[in-house]
Amino acid sequence: MEEEAIIRQEAKDFHRKTIEGSRKVEAIDDFHELKHRLYDFYSPESKAIFLDEIEKQIVSALKAHRDKAHGGLPGINCMHERKPEKLLFYIKQELDTLPIIAHQKNEANPTQVRDKVFVSYSHLDKEFLTDIQRHFKPFLNKIDFWDDSKILPGQKWKDEIKKAIDATKVAILLVSTDFLGSDFIATDELPPLLKAAEENGAVILMVVVKPCLFEEFPSLNQYQAMNPPSNPVIKMDYSDKEELFVNLVRQTKRVLDGEAK
Repeated sequence: MEEEAIIRQEAKDFHRKTIEGSRKVEAIDDFHELKHRLYDFYSPESKAIFLDEIEKQIVSALKAHRDKAHGGLPGINCMHERKPEKLLFYIKQELDTLPIIAHQKNEANPTQVRDKVFVSYSHLDKEFLTDIQRHFKPFLNKIDFWDDSKILPGQKWKDEIKKAIDATKVAILLVSTDFLGSDFIATDELPPLLKAAEENGAVILMVVVKPCLFEEFPSLNQYQAMNPPSNPVIKMDYSDKEELFVNLVRQTKRVLDGEAK
């Protein structure tokens, strides 16, 4: 088994034996056991994968209960739902301190081949694109990485961007006030990228590069940000930036390899 598969199986076993079979009254007591189990995993990425799978198992069990007992809706004052909801709250807090694990929101459309990484950014944020290009460079023999610097003189740039978007599997958005205020991004890039995420299995990964009112854009903030909006890249020290970009490449590879289900 591959490393991620091993960690996820360990999480499923832990959920079945310790969480589903728990006789503890309070969710915090189950969470303390979960926190103790995390010590068995050394890297932050492994801890994040373990918690990600635990969260999936709890959400799935909660959904099954609601489907059976409440017609698929949350049960008002349902005692069976209070504990898992509290546990999900604690898990989310812990996940917020760990590297993001990317997910594919919807199933891919098998009739449409998507294998490209597309970077959408404001030209006023080009310094951050340069950093990301540097981190993807060792993998360009395996990853079809595209940004608008690939447009050659004489090519119709709007046509080239459209072709790249139509083949995009992972869209990396470098979010800033200038990004949010760009008319071209808002009208020509974001709509087809978000549609691809909703209908064709593309994955949106956002990097908040400068302080901005990201939370005011619900069409965007439903997707995964690699870093909290309160901690944009421009505020990070060198080590934190490098770790962020390494995880960006790691999660992109997971999506392209079909592991981000």
